[in-house]
Amino acid sequence: MPSDHTLFRVAVRRIIPLLVVCYMFSYLDRINLSFARAAMEQDLHFSDATFGLGAGLFFVGYIVFQVPSALLLEKFGPRRAIAAIMIAWSLISFLFVIISTAWEFCALRVLLGAAEAGFYPAVLYYLALWFPDSIRARVTTGFLIAIPLSGAIGGPVSTYLLGAFDQVLSVPAWKWMILIEAIPPLLLGLTVLKRLDDGPASASWLDAPTKQAILTRLPPQNTSTHDTTSVFAALKQPEVLLLVVICFCQAVCNYGIVFWVPTFIEQVIAPAPGQLGFYAAIPFAVAALAMVLNARSSDRHNERCWHLAGPFLTVALCLVLTFLLQSHGAIALVFLTIALAAALCVTAMIFTVTPHVLEKRTLATGLAWINSLGAIGGLVGPYGIGWMREHLHSPLSGLFLVAACATLGAITTVYTLSTPARRTA
Repeated sequence: MPSDHTLFRVAVRRIIPLLVVCYMFSYLDRINLSFARAAMEQDLHFSDATFGLGAGLFFVGYIVFQVPSALLLEKFGPRRAIAAIMIAWSLISFLFVIISTAWEFCALRVLLGAAEAGFYPAVLYYLALWFPDSIRARVTTGFLIAIPLSGAIGGPVSTYLLGAFDQVLSVPAWKWMILIEAIPPLLLGLTVLKRLDDGPASASWLDAPTKQAILTRLPPQNTSTHDTTSVFAALKQPEVLLLVVICFCQAVCNYGIVFWVPTFIEQVIAPAPGQLGFYAAIPFAVAALAMVLNARSSDRHNERCWHLAGPFLTVALCLVLTFLLQSHGAIALVFLTIALAAALCVTAMIFTVTPHVLEKRTLATGLAWINSLGAIGGLVGPYGIGWMREHLHSPLSGLFLVAACATLGAITTVYTLSTPARRTA
């Protein structure tokens, strides 16, 4: 009988590349503002703190609509849910062209978060329907490689658009950037609707023997329906609440670094105009490699705890070193790069443990609760860094906020997952 890696290879090739491209544009929608920060602040007349607030307000809509999106996912299936979410966020992104004030900017960020709320848990749920535990870390990381790709590719592209489209038709370049980058999600949503299936049982592109072999390898919870009456059942599990804390710390690390990494690079390197996107691509490229290596090691050793806690601790240490060595530009950039790579390793690993923690009847809603409550960190990180930059008069002071949350995340991870029953969770 073929190994799981061999058996599921055909499913990986059909599903993962499409989802990677989809999530790449989803993530780019969240971080492309970081490259246009200076121009937006000048045009819309707001400060670093206001920019951080607007960036973080995405997570207000994102948090509020997580669980309702999960219920829609259970009702209509992942294929329709993912397609509808992508089309909705594309249409909302187009509206950024007409904004002229900071308040309009903030309101649209909330709406964009609401539109994207269900995408990540929908994909995690979809991957649980298709792939067994033995390869889930690698599959999940294969999907989440979209995060560093969005920075490595999207950074230079966004920088180019900001330079090439400045004042074309008297429209600011940052609006052109958002407009152009909003078109692919619309097309991808229609592609998802046509190409993906709701699970192995309905996949017409699998031959009967392969389909049966795949269904045999999947645990029962991955092919069962879910009870929508159990919306709050997951919150009664102590492990889920601990995972919320871990997810919160992960979000502070992830979005706190990602939203401000171009600004941090400007601070420690001072690149020439037009080169910022290329310097920003370096940490994301390194992160892509680190995510793959960490996930493969986790699957090879069947270990999750230290492959999650270790990157958390690396984030904390490297951010402190970045602050202390900020006057040594290249060295500071190295530590900032390692910190971002470690933060994205945490992001790739965190949801590999949830199928072991959540009961089958609460899988979809449990993922939504963890992702939604944890996503509060996505508001705290960007806004907290912006506030500290403005009020402490130290451009890199916000790194200590992220480092503290990373330390808390490591401690909570070890406490939650280091018991024998969960060490391989």
